[in-house]
Amino acid sequence: MKELCPNKMKKKKNKKKTILIIILSLLAVIVALIAGMIIYINLSLKPTDAFLRGKICQNGEEACEYTVFIVDEGAYGKSTLDKLQAQGIIRDADIVYYYNRIFTGYTFAAGYFELPHQVSDENGNKRDITLDEILAFLADPKNAHQDTVTITFDEGDFIREYAKQIGENTTVSAEEILNYWEDENVVRSYMNEYPFLTEEIFSDNVKYYLEGYLFPDTYEFFEFTNCDEITRKFFDRTLEIYNKHIDEFNASRFSIHEIFTLASIVQWETGDPEDSKLVAGVFVARLDYPEVLGSTVTACYAFDLTKDQCYHVGDQFTYTQEYHPYNTYTVQGLPPGPVCNPNEVALNAALNYDDSHGYFFFCANMCDGGTVFARTAAEHQYNIDNYFLACAS
Repeated sequence: MKELCPNKMKKKKNKKKTILIIILSLLAVIVALIAGMIIYINLSLKPTDAFLRGKICQNGEEACEYTVFIVDEGAYGKSTLDKLQAQGIIRDADIVYYYNRIFTGYTFAAGYFELPHQVSDENGNKRDITLDEILAFLADPKNAHQDTVTITFDEGDFIREYAKQIGENTTVSAEEILNYWEDENVVRSYMNEYPFLTEEIFSDNVKYYLEGYLFPDTYEFFEFTNCDEITRKFFDRTLEIYNKHIDEFNASRFSIHEIFTLASIVQWETGDPEDSKLVAGVFVARLDYPEVLGSTVTACYAFDLTKDQCYHVGDQFTYTQEYHPYNTYTVQGLPPGPVCNPNEVALNAALNYDDSHGYFFFCANMCDGGTVFARTAAEHQYNIDNYFLACAS
C-alpha cells in the first residue's frame, strides 16, 4: 500500500492555512468596517466641533454666542437637515434624518432661530448642546422669530436701492447686505449652485458684482433674517428665469454676463414690452459697427445719477463727454456690467432682439408714449424735435 507523498500533504496543509488566513483577514476587515461605521454614526449624531466652539458665525465674526439658523416655510424635514449640514452645524444630514425618523420624530417649526452652543444642566452648569436638543429646539415654535415682511423690489432699480429697502424692513442693515454682496469670496461661494454667476462679474471696473442679477419681484422674508437667506431668495428667482430661457442663453452670440448687461440697458431705456426687442436690436446694430454704443443711461449710472436726474438732463448733459468705463459715449462696446436689475421682458429682449428693420436710433415718444425709431441721424433728429422735445415737460 502506497503512502501519501510528504510534499502533497505539506501542500494541503499550506492551502488550508492560506484559506484560514484569508477568512480571518476578511473577518478582520468586516469587523473594522463595522467598528468604523459605528464610530462614524456616533460622531454624526453629535454637533460639529466648530459649532460647539462658537465658530459658525455670520459676517466674519471669529466667535459668537449663538448661531443664526432659519427654517424656511414648508422645510420641515430633510431639507432643513441638509441646511444644517451645509451650515456646518451637523456632520451628516442623511444619518440624522434616519435617526430622527426612527427615534425622535421631530417636525421643525418655520422661523429665525438663535441656536445656542451650550445649555445649562439641572445644576446650572454650562455644557455642550446635544443633537437631540438641537432638533428639539428647532421643533419648538416658541424659539422661533416668525414675523415676516413683504418687500417689492422694482424692476430696473439699483442694487443700492434694494439694500436700502432690506435695511428698512429687516434686521439686516443696508450696509451689511451691500458689503456681503461685494465680498468676492462670498459671491464665489454661490457660483456652483447658480450657473448664471460667471467669472465675468469680477471683471475690472465692475461697480457691483451682483448688479443685474437680483431679480425684481415681491419677496417675503423673516423680519429676523440674515444675508445668506436674503441672497438665496433673489438667486432662486433669478435661477428660475434663467432656466426658463436656458436654450436661448445657450444659443445666444453673447455671454451670460453680456446678456444681463444688455438687458439692464434695455430695461432702463424703455419699460415698454413691445419696444424692448427693437431697442435691444438698435444696440446690437451699434455693437456691430466700430463706434460707441451711446446709451445715456450708462452715463447716468457711471456718475451715480438717479432715474429722475437722468430723465431731466437727457442727452445734453456734460457727463456724456466725461470718460468712465460705464459711459458708453466714451468707451466702445457694452459697459463692464449691468446698470440696473432687469425683469424678464428685458432679458427676453436681449435674448431675442429684433434688428431686422435697420433701426440705428430711438428716442422716447413724450407725446403719445412708447418709443420712436429711426434709421438715419436726420430721422432721429426729427423724432427728437417732434416727439421728445415738443412734448417734454
